[in-house]
Amino acid sequence: MPKEFLLPLPSATDEDAVVDRALAFARLHDARLVIYVPAAIPTPTASPWGLSADTLIAELYGTIEREAHARADVLRQRLRDVDVAWDVRVGRACFADPALTFAHEARCADLAVVGQPGGEDASIWHAYFSAALSGSGRPVLVLPRRGFEAARVQRLLVGWKSTRESARAVHDALAQFAPTHVEIVVVGEGGDEEDPGVAIASHLAHHGVAVTTTATPAAGKSVATTLLLHAAATGADALVVGGYGHSRLREWVLGGATRELLEQLELPVLFSR
Repeated sequence: MPKEFLLPLPSATDEDAVVDRALAFARLHDARLVIYVPAAIPTPTASPWGLSADTLIAELYGTIEREAHARADVLRQRLRDVDVAWDVRVGRACFADPALTFAHEARCADLAVVGQPGGEDASIWHAYFSAALSGSGRPVLVLPRRGFEAARVQRLLVGWKSTRESARAVHDALAQFAPTHVEIVVVGEGGDEEDPGVAIASHLAHHGVAVTTTATPAAGKSVATTLLLHAAATGADALVVGGYGHSRLREWVLGGATRELLEQLELPVLFSR
């Protein structure tokens, strides 16, 4: 059954490159790529003279909607001859956090795809990634900014911990891809003695997946760095990990390993929580 991947385009910076990477990945995985153009409207703020006049707010609505639809029309024109199923949607114009609005849209997709944070838009991509990870209920795939050549995911590397997030990530990845081989990697001094990945490997093997397990010491490096180095050394097509964070009041704050992977990844990484 064809899948549907949802990609936001929160700004015009590097727009063509982000779209090209997502199209290439969708093509190889027989997926329909839906591009989401947000219509972000700043929340009105009070001043000593009160809120903005209704006429000014109405004018702002109209301007932002026109700009979003103009971007969407340009994208449709550009994509008309590509050999990938696609659609372009414009977000509903409303006073709301555009990243959270995207997360709500992603609940009705198989996979949320976001660009790797970097450059002048790093904070924007961070916001969209965090919102999708914490609020969509769907796996989130991050595509590298540089050195990325799309390949069908056949060799899958799983950074395993005996947590709900890791279990969710493994099964989400299998639902999205059809890997020929999965390597379960447990990072730590001698690996996790209580759960060295044997149980999840046995479960995957029961479903006909070729699986190997590796316990590797961190050797003074972070978990994220250890996983990325191992992925490069083994030629993995994608890395799969549980996504972690902490709630501070209503703000979602990424865990250290999640943030480090997000900023340093050089291959597609699928996060779930």
